Amino acid sequence: MVNGPMAGRTGRADEVAAFVDFENIRYSTINSYGREPDPVVWRDKALKYGLMSVAKAYADFDQHPPYVRTRLDVAGFEMNHYPVKRSQDSQGREKLASRSDLNLVVDIINTALVRPDIKTFLLFSGDKDFIRLVTTLRNRLGLRVVICGVPGSVSPDLVAAAGEDDPIELEQTEDIDISVIQSISTYVEQLHDGFVPTQSHMSRSLWRFVDRSKLPSEHIEAKVMEFLRKQVLIKRQTINGQGNELVTTELNPAHPLVIEALEIDASVEVVDAEGDEHSAEDEADGQPEWREGPVEVEDEDLYDEPQPPNLENRRSRSPWEQEFSTNRNDRPRRYMP
Repeated sequence: MVNGPMAGRTGRADEVAAFVDFENIRYSTINSYGREPDPVVWRDKALKYGLMSVAKAYADFDQHPPYVRTRLDVAGFEMNHYPVKRSQDSQGREKLASRSDLNLVVDIINTALVRPDIKTFLLFSGDKDFIRLVTTLRNRLGLRVVICGVPGSVSPDLVAAAGEDDPIELEQTEDIDISVIQSISTYVEQLHDGFVPTQSHMSRSLWRFVDRSKLPSEHIEAKVMEFLRKQVLIKRQTINGQGNELVTTELNPAHPLVIEALEIDASVEVVDAEGDEHSAEDEADGQPEWREGPVEVEDEDLYDEPQPPNLENRRSRSPWEQEFSTNRNDRPRRYMP
């Protein structure tokens, strides 16, 4: 007997069931890669194990864009729509409770019971809440379970319970990253005098400069986070003119992608805040003495510090500047609406 998806021409092929925790996979992909997932990739991954006899995705699909749902149809996944349950707590705050996970678990168990011919189940999720489901399938029903999640968003305990995983890995598109880096450089150049770039302001304003055919506006914040993890962007602590501590977010001139995107000459001297000069080549070899490295961020809130552009991130102006600024209304601003 020939195994695999093409075995149907010469013999009976193995059959698999693929179940997708759509919200988990979609948001993990956006956070890790800065772009939408492609269900066709999931289909191709499942077909490596056999014919897809069952292929279902679970979510409140009213919360997701139509083109994503269309792509699910193209890949052959049945959409199971379960609207979130809305309620209010004692303080009047709205609470959202997903019903998708529960229905996904029930359908997987039913499939395992009524389709004993399916021996392999692919679970597209990284949520540790499915550990009991996985152990039941594997230990009590003797089924093969493969965890297909986005790297960095998969519970190690979930993988340990299944005993096997097949991560969803997407190729990084360097041309998109270069385009975004150039957009960030343009954004910084267009800032008003006295403003400094911060992560929150950058995430809110970058849509004006980014080619949306390459990076949709709703993915900009995830791309900024990705650049911080890869040190394409770095954080620096400074003190503004009002004596307040401020964390700026800047392009790292020593990063190879930044050098390529902005055509930085590696021999050009980089001057730091203390007046010391270092070349980009020196920085690429290791952390220079003048910089201890990117700011270590232990608090998640620091990654999205709320700083209104007209207050915290504006330096104090001298009396001369204040007088001069009153006559600037007729001058063209270096700002692109």
